[in-house]
Amino acid sequence: MPDTHTPHPLVRFVVAYAANRVIGKDNDLPWRLPSDLAHFKRVTMGQPILMGRRTWESLGRPLPGRRNLVITRQSDYLAPGAEIYPTLAAAVLACSGQDTLCIIGGAEIFQAALPLADEIVATEIHAEPEGDVFFPPIDPEEWEEVSREPQPEENGLAFDFVLYRRRIAASD
Repeated sequence: MPDTHTPHPLVRFVVAYAANRVIGKDNDLPWRLPSDLAHFKRVTMGQPILMGRRTWESLGRPLPGRRNLVITRQSDYLAPGAEIYPTLAAAVLACSGQDTLCIIGGAEIFQAALPLADEIVATEIHAEPEGDVFFPPIDPEEWEEVSREPQPEENGLAFDFVLYRRRIAASD
């Protein structure tokens, strides 16, 4: 592949997951945490956000103040207010020159993009709700916890805002 010298954006996952790795149930969040939604907005505002089709459908609309990118294999899919891409690679390429690209889900997109991720902005929820969508495990050999901010309990749930950064591999 030729070197195109296009700047690669910092790839940031923005995700809320429970202790059992659950991120969703029935195409929705299995919890209601207003301060997590405000945190999500702060972290993603002004940045392109990349998601899969089911995540787009669960939102029901483009998120304002952000470029919305949707990955789907459906060539005729319409998502008013969003840009459609057939592959993760095509969507990431479309963000060349951006400082940061926020990947917001779902599970298939997180799994496919994990090798590209530079940081994970996580809301870790101290509960084990039922769910049908899961965040992939992250290898502590590859990821370093940089900060953890415990939050006041909301709707009976304790949770932390946590930042992970990919460890830089030692050169031989």
